Amino acid sequence: MDWNDLRIFLAVAEVGSLAGAARRLRLSHATAWRRIGALERALQVALFERRAGGYVLTPAGLRFLEGISGVERTVDAACRQLTQAAAVAEGEVRIAAPEFVGAMLADGLGRLQQRHPRLVLELLTGSPAASLLARDVDIALRVERLPAGGLVPEATFSIPCGLYASPAYLRRFGAPPALDDLSGHRLVDFDRSIAHIAPRPWLRAGGRGAEVAFRSNSPHARMAAARAGLGLAMLPDPIVARRSGLRRVIGSD
Repeated sequence: MDWNDLRIFLAVAEVGSLAGAARRLRLSHATAWRRIGALERALQVALFERRAGGYVLTPAGLRFLEGISGVERTVDAACRQLTQAAAVAEGEVRIAAPEFVGAMLADGLGRLQQRHPRLVLELLTGSPAASLLARDVDIALRVERLPAGGLVPEATFSIPCGLYASPAYLRRFGAPPALDDLSGHRLVDFDRSIAHIAPRPWLRAGGRGAEVAFRSNSPHARMAAARAGLGLAMLPDPIVARRSGLRRVIGSD
């Protein structure tokens, strides 16, 4: 039995898809498929059930996984003891994050690359409420509380937000006195499907009296609409660049 076939089996079992395992191990899809087939023929059992959503372990596959997991840990521990090298992350890590959180990650990528030059990040962005299978990602960053779905919840962090408008809009309508007093103003609002993820002060009383001019689940679309003068927009501070053409009317306090 080829140990490389076991590595591919472990990767498919963890990721839940042949394509994902091939990416992680930097193999072609055809090679991963061929080696899994060879392993199944050698063991004379079906290890995976091929479904539309991915590869699911059969009962025999589950028993085999339990048997070799300890071997993998033993081999990894032995290799670490032999090298006695500083811990350096390598391989591919798949991250799912909302659109604006993904943009925030870019600030730290340079430092991360210097510390872990063999680490490859794959970033998937989209609506924070998008349905993502836990087995398809290693890390999922959320801006709302969702069922864990196979992921282990960790610590949270705050994202400062502010109410922004274009200079042209402010010349025409002026600045509102408070979040809960937008009478006579126009609003670039959250799409209804993600309205619940807005900052808590905004959820409690924000936007009262305003007329909604535009809605979107994309913070970049809302920022563009605000830049075009459509109205006031509640936006995460980190994505509003200094040269965005917007002015912060009310800050995160």
